[in-house]
Formats: sequence, structure tokens, C-alpha cells
Amino acid sequence: MKLSIKKLYSLIPSPLKDLQNTLRIKDRLLLAGKRSREKKAIAKIHAKIQQNQKVNVIFMAMSVSFWKYDNLFELMQKSSFFKPVVLLTKRPLDAPEIQQMHHDKMTKYFGEKGFPVIETLQGIDPDILFYAQPYKNSITEELRAYNFLDKLICYVPYAFFISNYKWAYDAQVHNLAWKLFYPSELHKKNAEQNSLIRGKNVEVVGYPLADKFATPAASNPWKIKDPKIKRIVWGVHHSILSDDLADCGTFLAHAESMLDCARKNTEFQFAFKPHPHLKEHLYRHPEWGKARTDAYFAAWNEAPNTFLFDNDYIDLFKTSDALIHDCGSFTVEYLYVDKPVLYIGNERNNILCNFGKASMEANYTQSDFSIDEFLQMVAGKAGFDSKRDVRQKFIKEQLNPPNGISFAQNIMNILEKAFD
Repeated sequence: MKLSIKKLYSLIPSPLKDLQNTLRIKDRLLLAGKRSREKKAIAKIHAKIQQNQKVNVIFMAMSVSFWKYDNLFELMQKSSFFKPVVLLTKRPLDAPEIQQMHHDKMTKYFGEKGFPVIETLQGIDPDILFYAQPYKNSITEELRAYNFLDKLICYVPYAFFISNYKWAYDAQVHNLAWKLFYPSELHKKNAEQNSLIRGKNVEVVGYPLADKFATPAASNPWKIKDPKIKRIVWGVHHSILSDDLADCGTFLAHAESMLDCARKNTEFQFAFKPHPHLKEHLYRHPEWGKARTDAYFAAWNEAPNTFLFDNDYIDLFKTSDALIHDCGSFTVEYLYVDKPVLYIGNERNNILCNFGKASMEANYTQSDFSIDEFLQMVAGKAGFDSKRDVRQKFIKEQLNPPNGISFAQNIMNILEKAFD
């Protein structure tokens, strides 16, 4: 099926390529027979279970920061049906040293968790594949979704999407997936409006980090352990290049001033939490490059009250006192810890979906406070926090997984019902 579709698509004359893109001919060809293929895949899995064989579940992972599926993976490990494995993948756009950095951190992280890891699918016949990201430029050619039309493709968003951008809901993976596990009914409605198949494959299960935020912190990642020294996270998005799909990133405007601010305000300690793709984008930026980028990142480890943090950030958030950020997903994720948060990213009201507008109401913005005012009035000793009630209302109405159970258990119930 895969080869015939690719061959047929290759026969389209070049002048018709633009028309093809408009009409989504390739995507429609790939979708032909989707339900029939899925039924066969489900029947195959059902037969394996009947024969007491394990169902091979592949979780693709590209960095520790993007990985949010510990609880689901652990439930599958305990199940008598599933055999979950982590597949370490490379983001094609990343420089080799960036790819190696993520590879080393993932190897260490999954090793400590006791999760089995592979680096190739050679010799493995997957039944279910969970994608880490849906974007073409984040997936190597051999792992593109059209290579697995006879498998069950699943996708859990790696972040909370607060905008209504079509690309966030209508990539190839979104449409070829058997199941999309989305965090809320509002996200399901966005998929119904934006995806080629109108969100018919969406299941609302909650957000993966809801499970992790529900437990106490397992570690204290802060440089200064004294809890009297207030802990501030600066979360930085990667969207600094002209061709970035997102446009919230303001790192270039705040890079030097935030470092100076952190060094000056010694009554606080600051964690610089960059997006996993930021360093690669700075390497490519004409005014930065590798040398300046590496020196800047290193500078955050030099002062006694500042440090660079680029690992799993759940415990960092749980043990912090406030967040300053320009990240779309952090607009929502940080609300789980119910602490003050200041959004300093670009104005996005015109592209926010209803979920995004509600979450942004729970964030302070620079129309409320400057960074210095936020530190002194909200995060500091004054403790002024007029957004507390708004945050708590949003948490209650939007962030808790449905059905009174965890995100991971919701997915497990759906999978077990499908293969019963």
C-alpha cells in the first residue's frame, strides 16, 4: 500500500504540485482504506492477546523535556497485554552535537527509570506506535507515518496548545493516527474545525503531566537549597527564527537583561529553562551562532544564584515559587502548581483558542507588571497575588483528567476496551 501510493504520487507532474498541496491529494490517498487497515490491525492484536503474546508498543522519544509518558509506560509494563519500549529518535533539524546531547540525556533518564530502550526498529514488528511529535521536520524519513499504514498510530500532544493554528491539528500524523489522545473537549473541538478528518480519531483523556503534578516532588533541583531564597524559573521558547511556525519567543529581546536581572536580584535564585530546540535555533541565528550561544548558556551556571536547567522540569516547577516565560504550553502547565506566573511572550490574543484565552487569564502579563515589579510585588515578600482565584477556577474546570481517573488510566481503558 505504502509503495503504491508513493509511486502514484511521484507520477504527478511538477506543475500540478501546487494544486496537489491545495487539494491534499497525497494525504487523501494515504487515508484511503484507513478504517479497513485499522480493523485488520486490531484483529491482529486481538489474536496475539488470545495466544498470550505481548502487544509491541513503541514510544518514540526525542528529548527528556518532551517525554511526558512515565505513568502510561509504567502501567503498560505492569499489564499482561503490552510490551512497551522506548525508541530513541533524532530530530533531523538538530546539529549532530545537539542530537548527541539529547541521546545521552535520554539514555541516562530511561536507564534510571528501568525503561527498555532501542535505537532502531530493525527486527521489531510494532503493533502500536506513539509519536513524540507530529511535524514532518521532527521525524526522520524512515519513521514517517506513511511507513506504518498497517499499524495503529497514536499521538499524545507533547504540549498544551493554546492557539488555534491549523498546523497544530492537521499534520499527516494527526490524520493517519488511529487515536489522538487530547487533553480537553476544547482541544477536540479545535481538531474538528482544523483537521482533514475533522477530529474523528480524538479521545479526550486529560494531559499527561496531570498525573505527575499530582504527586509530591521527588527531588530538589535548585542550586541553593535554603527555601527562604525564593525560586524563579525563566522558561524560554525556541521561536526566534523567521521561519518558525510559532511566534511567541522573545529570547532575543530578554537574553541579556534577564541574566543581568538574575545576577542583581540576589534575594532570589533563578533557573534558566530553555526549550529543547532553543540552542539549535541560536546556532543557526546570524547574530548568535555556536560560540556565543554556548558562552551564554554557560554563563547561567557562573553566578551563585543562577543555573541552567535542561532536564525533566516537573520537580523544578513543583519546588519553584514563580515562573516568568514566553512559552505557549507553560501558560497552562505551570498552573498545575498553583503559583504566580508572568507571561512575557509576544501578544497572541488574535490567535488564541477558547482554551488559550481562559489559560492566559490566569497568567499575569506585562500589562499587569514589569518583570521587576512581578518579582517584588508577586514573587517576593509582598506576596500580592490577585490571580489566585482565577488560577484555581481554571485548574478545577480545565486541567483535571475526565472520568475521575488519571490520564494514563484513561488511555489504558480505551486500549483494553478496543482489544477486548
